[in-house]
Amino acid sequence: MTKIILPGAWELTATNPTYKLSAIYVPITWRQVANNLAQQRARLQGKSYRAVPVYSLDPLVVGSFPKIIKTLRNGWQKSSLPWLLATETTDISDLGNLIKDWLIEEFSTLEDVESQLANLNNADWQWSNSQTYELLHPQNKVEISNLYQAIPDYLAEKFLQKPTVYFGLDEQYELTFYRVVSLQGAELMSWPPSEVTVTKGKDTTETAYISFVIEFVLQTFPWREKPIVYHHLSIRRWLTKPLNYVPYPGVKAHIGDNRRWLDGQRQPFCFIPLTMKGYGREVKWPQAISNLFSLNDSQLPDANNFVSNPNHNWSGFNTIPSGIQAAIAYTSKLGEPPCFAGVSPQDLASLDQAIEARLPVQRVGEAERVTGNIFIFWPLEKPKQKIVPLLADEDIQSPKPKKAKKSDNPNHSHTPMLRPKLAAPAVFREAENPLRTILILWETPQCRNALIAEICQLLYLSPTKVENIYQGFYGSLCIKTQHVGDLTQDLEIQHFSEARKTYQQQRPNLLVERINQITAFLPPTKELSGALIEIRPKPRRSETDPKLAWRIGAMKAGYLNQHIHRITTENDAKKLKKSGLEPVKRAVSDLLRQFGILPDTPLINPKKDGIEPDVWLTCFYVLRRTRKTNVENIPKTVVLMIRVNPITAKVELTTPDLFKEQGWISYPVGLAHLLDEDWDSNSYDESNEELDDEQKSKEKTKEQRLINKFVAECLQECLNTPITDNKPPRVLFMAEALNARKMLNWLQNQNLLTNDPLQALKQYLSQEQINRLWVVRLRIADTGEVPAAIVKDSPGSRTSGVYRWQGVCDDEERSLYLSVRKALYTERGTTILQKNQSRLDNGSRQAGRARILEIALIHHPEIKGDKLAHFVHSLRSRWPYFANDVSLPLPFPFAIKAKEYAISTKDPVESSVSEDSNF
Repeated sequence: MTKIILPGAWELTATNPTYKLSAIYVPITWRQVANNLAQQRARLQGKSYRAVPVYSLDPLVVGSFPKIIKTLRNGWQKSSLPWLLATETTDISDLGNLIKDWLIEEFSTLEDVESQLANLNNADWQWSNSQTYELLHPQNKVEISNLYQAIPDYLAEKFLQKPTVYFGLDEQYELTFYRVVSLQGAELMSWPPSEVTVTKGKDTTETAYISFVIEFVLQTFPWREKPIVYHHLSIRRWLTKPLNYVPYPGVKAHIGDNRRWLDGQRQPFCFIPLTMKGYGREVKWPQAISNLFSLNDSQLPDANNFVSNPNHNWSGFNTIPSGIQAAIAYTSKLGEPPCFAGVSPQDLASLDQAIEARLPVQRVGEAERVTGNIFIFWPLEKPKQKIVPLLADEDIQSPKPKKAKKSDNPNHSHTPMLRPKLAAPAVFREAENPLRTILILWETPQCRNALIAEICQLLYLSPTKVENIYQGFYGSLCIKTQHVGDLTQDLEIQHFSEARKTYQQQRPNLLVERINQITAFLPPTKELSGALIEIRPKPRRSETDPKLAWRIGAMKAGYLNQHIHRITTENDAKKLKKSGLEPVKRAVSDLLRQFGILPDTPLINPKKDGIEPDVWLTCFYVLRRTRKTNVENIPKTVVLMIRVNPITAKVELTTPDLFKEQGWISYPVGLAHLLDEDWDSNSYDESNEELDDEQKSKEKTKEQRLINKFVAECLQECLNTPITDNKPPRVLFMAEALNARKMLNWLQNQNLLTNDPLQALKQYLSQEQINRLWVVRLRIADTGEVPAAIVKDSPGSRTSGVYRWQGVCDDEERSLYLSVRKALYTERGTTILQKNQSRLDNGSRQAGRARILEIALIHHPEIKGDKLAHFVHSLRSRWPYFANDVSLPLPFPFAIKAKEYAISTKDPVESSVSEDSNF
């Protein structure tokens, strides 16, 4: 029986639903003062012109009046555009005071800010006349853009008419949902938190507190004019133990209240996310919000007391929440998680059924499984005997190797590149051996010895009589060792009261100092070498972590480098626990990955894939912006192209600058080049890119033209470089939508619908070359742009494979494909929630969620769509450094991991709020 997937994708069926919106425009005098302050600060910091940083104001205003559903940042630049759109009006006499308090805090580095605000009149703020819109029939681009908040908001309001949903196989869990203020779609959260049992060890159980979170978002589709509503379900884990410290840049709290902060009036109970910031040992709420509460005779919990007791006034089950309630959401920066993340397929099915039953929507299409060869590319072999390394002294070799257990045979590893049979010939490939020397920088002898033993086992090496030289059947390697000294100690960051600088402000200079010490300390190397560095556990304050200094310092000294934390041992320090060896294996294999080493076998199997092997595997990836500018003083965006020869498994990299000078270069040399860029410390946060519309548009258009030319030239070079027998090769070109579409705008959905998508390339490529080019655009589930998936007639079950999603595109000849990966090896069996289990049944098991990949075939001459989609799906399981499928197919992981070297000492400490994912 063919499996069918029901996508969590919906379209409205309500009869002519309408929406009423009122707007607020920024008064001229307020706009002038705010822009003047922004320019003053830009000059003081030596930056080019920057607009008013509305990204920090919007959450405060929207939280104060949750009926605001949309903000337009250009409303602070142009008088013709509104700043806020709301579904109802309220008294805004205190809005001016809130904005003044925000300006004072935002521009605290400037002098005389308050005097510049003295003449601003609060009465200038007024509502404009309201307008009514039709949700199903927008009249212009403005109305279309409003739909992305209006339709999710409309559905959230409908959903809250029946806010209770039952989860669990027997519907034993009754959860009631409330609104969470959001400018990205609409969000609902169950409250009060549910208790979940977590097993820790054999005899220890704990209780975690979680809320289910529902999101409604509007998404566009390739080859479809009208957008579609997606729903997503996740959990939010709450902290119940005191926080020892507040990491940079702060901690997000969710404040529940049934009073409107802007005017003190009653409203339906909802949650407002607020970020508390740390100032030395003090923790503070945003000043504008604290003052607003004071105006309305209300009070937030004291920030420092709240951090010590983060479950403030939680209501009980079956009670109507009232008053201020507050909780702190767990992020990966706050230590060990209370329980595993994610929900089960059973939970997804429960919500899917509730949406179908209670909302005026219908499902968009179904996805049917595509038949194709399912095969393991690097199959495991049953062990027959132990692997005996080639020793320098032949007399030491055992004449009769003993039979090995499965677990003792390294060739039985589920990760291909942890198998000596694959790794050794790949490292010592005759055509190219980029890795000749490994330097082990150790702090504990057991870590040093374990790393040497793993290298020798993985590469079939044994020591020789020559110092540091290890020899094996496939080749030789130099392994040097050196104690790290005190260079892995935490950076000596001073307390705020002493330094008068935040931890983040002190960090760059301390990193530079440590980098200089590291480069002077490391032995010189004439060729690119590898280093394995034993580092200390992550410090309590992430700003003191010296890991970035080691990454940069070792690379400047000529060493691609991988770090390993101190390994765990039993009482006998010479005997490692089995679990302690896993980080050792990963550290060694990750170093091989940085050298672009792939198994020495063709990456395409013609018989099973049904594709000839003369296909360049390429991908495009945007890294980040630099401080370096061109002659027009415009910062540039650095993009990567990765290509892999599927026959030789050679990995190459290039960027626009590299391609002009050297063309394609080997992957490890390319990584080293990335450190030479002068990276913009703000370039990971696109919210800071707030140039005015005209200037921004000109810059982006020029940059897009240059990058399109670069991509076309890279593809042209591949199309002109035969892989086998001087036969003209094909090229598979892949890009990930969210990452690439700002630069390759021809991949955007609206352009795919109305334009020839390859027009940007055709001016550089001949028609004959275009006919040998396959173009594929991908979207990953982690971004929320891919729907949830329910197996039809089998809620709670899991599946894998390629599914053709029909009925979603306006052009009936077009289909999208959904690539569903199986559960990870570590998520199988008793380690994941079973088919009939809810997350509320167990917090100790992983969700085992499907990582769905959307595949849009933009251009695929002379190959059927099903076959190409199946091949792209299969490339997810051909990344040999992981035990199972990754989110994006080979060669994407090489591009993504290149970010390890696109770094700067001025970069802020990472502030991830989600769990680490495998690409």
